[in-house]
Amino acid sequence: MKTKSMLSRVFAAIVPMLVCASAHGAVSAEEAKALGTTLTPTGAEMAGNAEGTIPAWTGKWLGVPPQVQYDGKRNADPYPGEKPVYTITSKNLAQYGDKIGDGQKALFAKYPETYRMIVYPTHRDFRHSDLVNDNVRQNASSATLSNDELTLKGAYGGPAFPMPKTGSEVLYNVMTTVSAWMYEAPNVGAYVHPSGSIAWSRTTLAAHNLYQKGDDRAHWDDGVYSRSISVQKAPPRDAGKMSYTVNSLDFVASPRQAWQYDPGSRRLRKSPDVGFDYPMDSGPRVVDEQNGFNGSPERYDWKLIGRRELYVPFHTNRLEDPSMKYADLISTRGHPNPEQVRYELRRVWVIDGILKKGNRHVYGKRRMYIEEDSWQILLADNYDTRGQLWRVAQNCAAYAYDGKFYYLNASFYQDLFSGAYSAENITSEEPTSAQFNRREPRPNEFTTDGIRRGGS
Repeated sequence: MKTKSMLSRVFAAIVPMLVCASAHGAVSAEEAKALGTTLTPTGAEMAGNAEGTIPAWTGKWLGVPPQVQYDGKRNADPYPGEKPVYTITSKNLAQYGDKIGDGQKALFAKYPETYRMIVYPTHRDFRHSDLVNDNVRQNASSATLSNDELTLKGAYGGPAFPMPKTGSEVLYNVMTTVSAWMYEAPNVGAYVHPSGSIAWSRTTLAAHNLYQKGDDRAHWDDGVYSRSISVQKAPPRDAGKMSYTVNSLDFVASPRQAWQYDPGSRRLRKSPDVGFDYPMDSGPRVVDEQNGFNGSPERYDWKLIGRRELYVPFHTNRLEDPSMKYADLISTRGHPNPEQVRYELRRVWVIDGILKKGNRHVYGKRRMYIEEDSWQILLADNYDTRGQLWRVAQNCAAYAYDGKFYYLNASFYQDLFSGAYSAENITSEEPTSAQFNRREPRPNEFTTDGIRRGGS
């Protein structure tokens, strides 16, 4: 009996240790005090860099800045008339090489006569709402990862880990970065083949992100993160096809679910195979490459490399300007027209995803650069399973005046081997750009029954 009693006490002591070892992420209350002091409320460095080329964060604007006339249809340039500081070309690349990603360097090497980066002054003037900042402050002390870093708990309404210590925590910040609780947007895509021919596509997207509502933390159950509906409008052969996706932040208990609606048969079918490295018809990329990364992180080991300064597309609101035609952006030279893309020098987090043994994916390694103020992946270098740099993704960050956060208003996916590339989420010729938090979801809108009714 004495032996059993001793074993019971030892077991009781070990169990809490095992539980703590299986979950990590939260920082102490003392550490969290850095938010809003040395760090911005969402975890970026408050100070600028020593050279003054990255300014200190001001956060002086929430929503529409005083110099912008916002028409509610598209997010106009917050820095109109600003002149570039310099242009980086293949000829002066060495001068700026320590602030250029490997994927970007590869683009300079492949297109030395036409590829360039036009650099503008860096600004850090926008902030998030007090509600967001309060949620992020609570996340710092409550968010945890468990189940081999595939289950997030204790987070709500903003970046889960504003003071990350691991590569996985940085990646989950991308997944939970501030975004709309109701999102509606047109999406025009152009797949530019090596021959120069262009395949156009057009879809509409609606998403209801339960995690992002932000004002009902007490009732957030760590369940479904978002539900989204994509409707194809073009090319004609695909018109009417619909996709319905349900995502959670627990990739063990609630993996992503997806359905496809076919207008020809009028049937809605479960699609278990649409994920990870499933190829996309819209461009040289795979499903989980959307916006840099999308979906479950389970097939990779995620390593935090560190932080660095990098030229990335930022404050690219002018990509929504109706004066810019799609033809102005899409060239046939293997990359978009550099004149249309604004670059700034920003601080980024760098993480690597290394394919786990026994797992399959077309990318053996993925290096991602996550901008500190937006928690968005603005550059991703993707390597094949032989270790060769294969594809480069560049995402353009703009500030949404109605949503009061940064989002991606265009993405470019470039294949270094074939010379093909695609532009996605371009909207300058559409009646509106993306719309955020304009309405509540309709009853049963984001359900399988709603999809069937919408497709009938």
